[in-house]
Amino acid sequence: MAAADSRRERVQRVLDQARRLAQQGARDVSDAVTRGLQDVTERARRSPDHGGNGESDRGPRVEEVAADPAAFFSAEHQRATERLGHANILISGQTGAGKSTLINAIFRVPLAAEGVGKPVTKHVQRHEVAGVPVTIFDTPGIELGQAKNEVIRDYKKTIRESRRGAPSDLIHVAWYCINTGQARVQEYDIEIVRALAAEVPVILVLTQCIDDERASALEEVIRAEHLPIAGEPVRTLARERTLAGHTIAPRGLEELVERTNSILPEAVRRAFANAQGVVIRLKANQARAIVAASSVAAGAVGAVPIPVPDAAVLMPVQLGMLASITAVFGIEMGEDRTVTLVRGLVGQGGVSVVGRQLAGTLLKVIPGASVINAAVAATLTAALGEAYIQLCSEMLRRQAAGRPMPDAEMLPFLLQAFQKAFRRLGAGRRATAAGATGKPRGGSSLQDL
Repeated sequence: MAAADSRRERVQRVLDQARRLAQQGARDVSDAVTRGLQDVTERARRSPDHGGNGESDRGPRVEEVAADPAAFFSAEHQRATERLGHANILISGQTGAGKSTLINAIFRVPLAAEGVGKPVTKHVQRHEVAGVPVTIFDTPGIELGQAKNEVIRDYKKTIRESRRGAPSDLIHVAWYCINTGQARVQEYDIEIVRALAAEVPVILVLTQCIDDERASALEEVIRAEHLPIAGEPVRTLARERTLAGHTIAPRGLEELVERTNSILPEAVRRAFANAQGVVIRLKANQARAIVAASSVAAGAVGAVPIPVPDAAVLMPVQLGMLASITAVFGIEMGEDRTVTLVRGLVGQGGVSVVGRQLAGTLLKVIPGASVINAAVAATLTAALGEAYIQLCSEMLRRQAAGRPMPDAEMLPFLLQAFQKAFRRLGAGRRATAAGATGKPRGGSSLQDL
């Protein structure tokens, strides 16, 4: 009993220290990493005996996490999903501009299926899908015969009312779509773009772009109007087209996603990264902010030196990190897949075992070290996070290619990526240690693992 109490006290101390480091780090790192640190701080705040009075404030002990790691992972994933934020985009353009096709090509699930839009005003519909943290405010299609002042009034009403609602309702950016197949830019388009730009940033999207010469001509007209848009127009083709026996691949979707991401407030970029299905790199970048923050927390745990056999004390930090990365990537794991992967991670031959082996090798080349210290704990956690990002990225690439990754391949892929990432990061630690002591880098080579 005394040993168990001692362990709980040690966990409590390191969680408190993780919280203090996170608060200090929030003053020194970028907004993205700061948000990751806040996630870790929230996890530390829920630690046992931290001042909460109810069961909802009581975080699981290491022993409880180890007893049912899959349940802990699922709970942390749900919590991370709820904390993603929510992005809102208004999309407009004349009938035939291809707005719905563009929307469904950008996002990881169809958001503009016919008949599911909820009317907001006469000219605006709201499209949303449970589990996708983006709402699209769409127009069924503007007809040239419609009174533009009425259309503009509806748009402005929708945007201004979003400002008076909850933060999750705020419209952040507008896409205005012009079909490059039309002969010219209508005065109607120009006036609506100007009206929208007075309220929110506007990205002008040239859709169905298969003729660059015609697109260039439209861009010249747009340029002459000095429209208040965010950057140059984005040329897009949402779906593959075949003309005269030649296949034209989709284009411009990545540029549109990246331009939108650069405009969105940091608080909702993680939500947008989750929802879009085009640029895996955006998801990975947001996930690396989580890894950086989790490494800080793991380093705080290691500030109270951990004997190598007790490395499981890092489990809450590491599983929480993996759950948050899963939320950012928007991957639907499913209960069976979650249980299989997480049990494999912490079971015989999983990350905990491999991590202890790797840590033991790293300790041999750090003079005087016999326990997992802050540097080793941070390195193990960073390597695991990077490996999991690689796994999630590979899963999405295969899914996009129509070849989903079999469950049986997930754990071996992750463990191999973990060892490679650890070797790379551990080599840097070894070089740092050797430089600090002025001694040659003796001992077992990380490359021999």
